[in-house]
Amino acid sequence: MSSLIEIVDGIHVLVAKIEDDLKVQVAEYNNVRSQLNAINRKQTGSLAVCDLANLVKPEDIISSEHLVVLLAVVPKHSQKEWLSSYETLATYVVKSSKKLHEDNEYAFYTVTLFGRVADNFKTTACERGFQIREFEYSPETQESRKQELDKLMLDQDTIRASLLQWCYTSYGEMNLEGISYG
Repeated sequence: MSSLIEIVDGIHVLVAKIEDDLKVQVAEYNNVRSQLNAINRKQTGSLAVCDLANLVKPEDIISSEHLVVLLAVVPKHSQKEWLSSYETLATYVVKSSKKLHEDNEYAFYTVTLFGRVADNFKTTACERGFQIREFEYSPETQESRKQELDKLMLDQDTIRASLLQWCYTSYGEMNLEGISYG
């Protein structure tokens, strides 16, 4: 017959091992959840921070040796100012601004200009309160983002199911351990 101290030590060792395993599994689950939440925030945030991949189509971007398309995030209350002044923010700006999207706070415009004045345009636009977002359209990037999102969602479901099964099993082990010493 085991002494009470040996029984308590045995239960304590088992509980500590289960607790350590639980911490590892919960950390893995939380890591995947935080990655998914970050992606969701990027997709649902305002135009100033959201992922542009869902808003910009290949035909919105002109890629040539001399011309570039910049993407401007304009506060809603400044849209008239943008439309009347974007051509004067730098030399050689083509009259081309097109609204792509609008949310509660911002409107999202494209503007076409010569590549050599792009930096000057960005600086002047920023001084006027317009944000120029960097974006390079790539179908491969679009596909890899979608695959990453699908993989994370699958991982989250798999890890959650595994964690729940582990909890049920560990709970049963703890009860059996307590009964066998009792």
